[in-house]
Order: sequence, then structure tokens, then C-alpha cells
Amino acid sequence: MLKMFMKSSAFLVGLLGTAYAYDVGCLYPNEAPEDAIDARNRIVFNTADTLDGMTETPYVIHAAHAVTMCQAMCVSYHTPGMLDPLLLTPTRFTVPSYGQNAQSILMCMVQCNQWVVQDIPYYEQMRDQFGFEHEWITAPGMVDILDATNSCPDTQFSCREGCADICSIIRNSGFNPYTVGSYLGVLVRNYFDRDGFNTLGDMTYSRTVDGPVPCTASCRLHQDTSGYKPRPNPRDFPEENPDMNKYDCTGDCRRWQPLQEGDKLGSLVKQEFVAAHIGEYAHTYLREATITLEDPMYNLEDDSRQVIEEVKMTSSDNYKKDAIAMMDNKLNVRRAIQDAVNAEVFDSGEMSFQEYTMYLIGISTAEVDGLVQAWKEKRHHDLVRPTTVIKHWDDEILNTFSGDRGYDGPVDIAARDFEAFIRVMPHPEFPSGSSCLCKTYQEFTDKWLMDRYNRTITNFGSSFNDIVFEDMSDLREICGQSRIWGGMHYVASVPAGEEVCAGLGELAVTWSDNVRNGATFPNEWFKGDGVPSCPGR
Repeated sequence: MLKMFMKSSAFLVGLLGTAYAYDVGCLYPNEAPEDAIDARNRIVFNTADTLDGMTETPYVIHAAHAVTMCQAMCVSYHTPGMLDPLLLTPTRFTVPSYGQNAQSILMCMVQCNQWVVQDIPYYEQMRDQFGFEHEWITAPGMVDILDATNSCPDTQFSCREGCADICSIIRNSGFNPYTVGSYLGVLVRNYFDRDGFNTLGDMTYSRTVDGPVPCTASCRLHQDTSGYKPRPNPRDFPEENPDMNKYDCTGDCRRWQPLQEGDKLGSLVKQEFVAAHIGEYAHTYLREATITLEDPMYNLEDDSRQVIEEVKMTSSDNYKKDAIAMMDNKLNVRRAIQDAVNAEVFDSGEMSFQEYTMYLIGISTAEVDGLVQAWKEKRHHDLVRPTTVIKHWDDEILNTFSGDRGYDGPVDIAARDFEAFIRVMPHPEFPSGSSCLCKTYQEFTDKWLMDRYNRTITNFGSSFNDIVFEDMSDLREICGQSRIWGGMHYVASVPAGEEVCAGLGELAVTWSDNVRNGATFPNEWFKGDGVPSCPGR
């Protein structure tokens, strides 16, 4: 560690040659919120609006983690002694004392996000509505930073040779927060483009090598690199199906099958197992993804009849309907938790803006590790969804959910027309990814708050509905149960999801503490602190 620190110091010495100080009170825009948490929320929630265009949970979580990583990187490079959260190594430099403040960090975040989100409406809104003077990523100065950063080897900690250009750019800007943010944004984007999620689609699967190879043409974002294929569906080949009747389900009948989906224009498509490769190839931060769960050995007829009954009860229960809708959107779940944390310890003046950022990167890291772990188990077990089983019963009449969420109460339908209360996501049934993720939220939040403030959040709700959670354990329970209420999962899948992700929250607290590295945040920003003044403004 001493050797790494000396290298980091050498990089910083090279940067400091001709640096000049900026006045953050004059650089921070008048239009931006004075409250640092409010400003951070405007920056990030507008990013979240962009992510809402994504429909698949793995991609939403991955992109949201990149945005959160920008926040953590900006805090770490403006805090002496903190580690780089991407690599858990000393930062290559630390912004001088005149830039070690909340407003510089916020401006850094805005510019870093441009490289992660790459969305012009977001860029324009940050400039026009809030006055941030960041630049679009194709501007000449941004292209220079991209080229200079990519010429600087990850392992080099001096301003010589390949790193000379990026050192010169940062030094000559006077460590301008937009310049620092652009440099960090390139680092974050590069990392997330090659972390095994195949965001760019520049890798594909080769049968010859039975693994990932570079894609040479017609590459699709996030395409599978693992070669996953659904098992042949014996329901489609009755002459070869060993099952004696439509209620029996053995062998490949128990494996996941893609469901048909349609849109309002009449386009019908078959699902594909989304992100099938991440359990095998995606980077994890806390622990290696492994297989630990046993096959639940479902009695598919009995368990499916319980699903039908659960959805029947949901059709008359507005509380369950609200819970299902909220828990299906993990950005909304995270928002509810984060708002409650703010109300509990930020509004009281106990938690600073910088500390809150460490909370966010911790819970996000637990979340992304939970996602990868759950997806590894899903691919391994490859179990069928209830909807597939029930539809095969064809003309049996079921008294259950009508398929119209606006209709109150059950109706009689043919089994072939059965649908869960909301969209069934395109991946195998076991274990529940939602119960896994909510387990990480609960475990991390409870331990993080207890370690620092000797209490956790209780009796909190959200802006999305009237549900009030007694505590994080209650939220975790409702989150898991909502998957049963909605008919997307069999009962055993929910505790299995919690089991496979248990411990990740606590590991994320340790990981977050390691990133902090015992550092003291300079110029911590607490509620009501305001913005530094600008002489003459």
C-alpha cells in the first residue's frame, strides 16, 4: 500500500506543476440548487428518467450502478486518502484543497454522467435548467480527454510517456471539476463497457470455442456470450412427450420456456433469456458468484394452482396491486429507501452529503452483486415459469385474474389465456431475483445505519403509493411476497432468493468502509450549509 501511495503521489506531483486555484462559489451555477442533496437528486433522478427507457432489470441495475460509481469516484478524487472505488487502489491524484467541497463534487458528477448516460436531452436539461457548464462528449475538449485517458495505462502512476497528455489537460484546467469529471467518466465508462455485461455487444458466443469471442458485424447491445438456448419444449411435440397428460410435467417440461409478448401495434415476439451470460462472466465486487441452491422439486400442478389462487385474491386487493407495481420497479424501491434514509439522518444534521454518497455506492454494489449471483442460479436451475405450466392446461376453466388490471375481482377464463398480474420477466423462475435484491437492500441499510447512527429507518413510505413499511425487514418481506401475489413465482423461489444473497449487504458495508479508507471528508456539507459566495457576483 505504501508503494502504491508513493506512485499516486508521484502522479499528483506531476499534475501540480502549474495548477491555479478556482473559486468554487463563482464556478457553481446560480440556477443549481443550494442544497447539495437536492442538487445530487436532480442530477441523478434526471439520469433515472433516461434509464426508465430500459425495461429489463439487469440493464437498469447495471446502468444505475455506473451512474452511482460516478458519484463515488468524484467524492474519492476530492477526498485525501480515499481509495478509487473501481479498483480499490489509491486514487491517481487528489484535487487540491480549493476543490475539496460539495459543489465541486456535484459539477464533477454532472460531467461524469455524460460519459455514462450519453443522452442529449439529459445534457441539455442540466445546462438549460440548472446552469451546469459541462460539455457534450463529442466536443473537441472531451475527445482530447478521451484520447489522453485511453493513452494512459491503468498501471502507470506517473505523468510520463503515455500519461503525459492527460496530466497536462488536468493540470492546465486547474483541476476544473468538469475536466476531472470527464476524466473519471471515461474511466467509469471504459470499466463498465468491459465488465462482462457486454453492454456494447462487442462480444458474442462462438460454438467453436464454446465461449465469448469478439463480434465482427451486426453486433447487438447486451447480446448473450454464453450460448444459452432453451431446452426443446415437449409441449410442442406431443408424440415425443413422455408425460401422460397435460398436468404431468417431467424432464424438459420443467425447464424455462420463452413466453410470447406483444405490443399495442400487434407485434408479437418470443422472449429471450435476458442477460443469460452475466452469472458466468460479469464482474463482482464482494464475492464470487457460486451455485449453492438445491432444486426446489416443485409439484408443478399443486404449486401452479396456488399461483392461480394468489392472483385471484390479488384481483380484488388494491394493497397487493400497489405493492406489486412498486416492487417491480427497483429504481422506485431504491428511491423509497433513500428518501427514508435522508429523512432519518440527513435532515437531522447527522449525515453529510459526502457520507450519503458512500451509502449509495454501498447499496448499489450489494445490488449488482446480488443480481449476478441470482442470475447464475437462474441459469443453472433453468426452471419453468407458472404461466407456461398453466397455459398448457388449455381448456380447463379457471376462476382467477381476468388479465385486465383495472377490473376488480376474478372471472372465469380458459387456462390457455392465463397471465400473471404484471409482465413475467424474460428469465427462469428460480430463485426470485426480487427477493434477492430486497434482501441486499435490507441487510446493507440496516447494518450501515446501525454502525454509524445506532438506529435504522422505521415507519416509512414512498411517493408512489400509501404503503407504510414498519422497517426494512417489512419492506423485504413485502417485496418478496409481491412476486407471489402477482403470480410470477412459486412460493419456494422467494426464500431461496433471500438465501442466495444473504451476506452481500454486510459485505458491502465492509467494502464501502474500505473505499473510505479511514479518510476524513474535507468541508463536509450538512443540511443548511449553503453555497460559498462569489466576490462580485
